[in-house]
Amino acid sequence: MCAAGYGVTMKIADLLNEHGLKWFSGSQILFGILWGIFGALLIFFDTTIANIILAMNLAFIVRNRLDYLNHQIAASIIIIIFLFGGIFVPTLFLIFYAIFIVFGSLKDYVDDVLKKSGRLATLNELMLYYPIPTLVYCMLYGNWPVFWIFLLYTAAYDVTKYSALRYGYV
Repeated sequence: MCAAGYGVTMKIADLLNEHGLKWFSGSQILFGILWGIFGALLIFFDTTIANIILAMNLAFIVRNRLDYLNHQIAASIIIIIFLFGGIFVPTLFLIFYAIFIVFGSLKDYVDDVLKKSGRLATLNELMLYYPIPTLVYCMLYGNWPVFWIFLLYTAAYDVTKYSALRYGYV
């Protein structure tokens, strides 16, 4: 539930800022807070998930993806909760942090600079750099909830994105 909520609220927060979705006064902040709460709940699920969520949010900073107040609120909630309730595993964190920076930056470059379209661009939009590395991790270490959480997060985010696209929110 939390993984799907994390993906859906993250994309809705983005749609409310950058893509013309209008709901009600304060909806942008509300969805930033909800995104942060769902991310924070994932931190309490498992140490591995907590480190990967932290890596994801710190990679967002380096990639300049926290470009609106509600994005910054969400990341702040997640990082603060990790600081108070998470157990830092440096090697795990650094591996996923590097993966998210490298592959996330490549996605950003294709999207923002090259503005490519077509099948490869659509594949790029799926953000497979979240479920694939977690699948590899789980194949090596057997902690399967990690894979399922990041697959569900990515699927929920993408379903929300493509549903919004169908209604004209680019």
